[in-house]
Amino acid sequence: MKFERQRWLASVQSLSEAKQLADYLPDLLDMKNPADGALGALPVATVKQIVNWLAGRCQSSATIGDLPMQPARIQTALLEMQQTGVDYLKVGLFNGAALVDCLRHLKMFLQQFDTPVIAVLFADQQYDKSVLTNILDAGFSGVMLDTANKNGQHLLDHQTPEQLQLFVNSVKSRQRLCGLAGALRAEDIAVLKPLGADYLGFRSALCPLRQRQQDLAISAVQQLVDKLAAPVPQAPAQLCEETF
Repeated sequence: MKFERQRWLASVQSLSEAKQLADYLPDLLDMKNPADGALGALPVATVKQIVNWLAGRCQSSATIGDLPMQPARIQTALLEMQQTGVDYLKVGLFNGAALVDCLRHLKMFLQQFDTPVIAVLFADQQYDKSVLTNILDAGFSGVMLDTANKNGQHLLDHQTPEQLQLFVNSVKSRQRLCGLAGALRAEDIAVLKPLGADYLGFRSALCPLRQRQQDLAISAVQQLVDKLAAPVPQAPAQLCEETF
């Protein structure tokens, strides 16, 4: 049986939190403001401070906020956050009538944008079946599945492992990065790791009592790192052409 180390993402809301992870740096250090929605954005200056402190010791990402599906606003936010030198930028794609037109305009923008952009879908929203294909066709460098409503429910309350496997396979069949997040718990690792996502993303699991707006608890970080290091059978992914 083959075992592979699961890559992971940790979200931080300040430079002091990032420094708490100095001995436990994730594969991808994510920067967002959990007090301002699912993908609340930190100030550009704060993100730049964290990127400078990180000095390339691991990759980094930053959200641009829970923005309406208005291409001009999204593009402006991407350009502003790009100045921080972050490795990846994350854009939440919320369901609604404007989404298809927004993706069409973003496709032209992404063709000339240098920083890889990750699209974030939400497992607790309903999307048209073609949305994942449209996202991948638009030129996003990857897709992450998260939850929009931070109400105590987690990813596996909204998607079965079989549905998540289909999502992962669909993204990876197009050679894009794939991530799973959404109030993930340490005990979810054993279920999610065999699905083959590139990253599992965590915030609430790193905080006291799973309260995502509180500061990180180093004991929770240590427990999560131990869980990530534990061997879990890695099932071979069966790529398919179906969409999520």
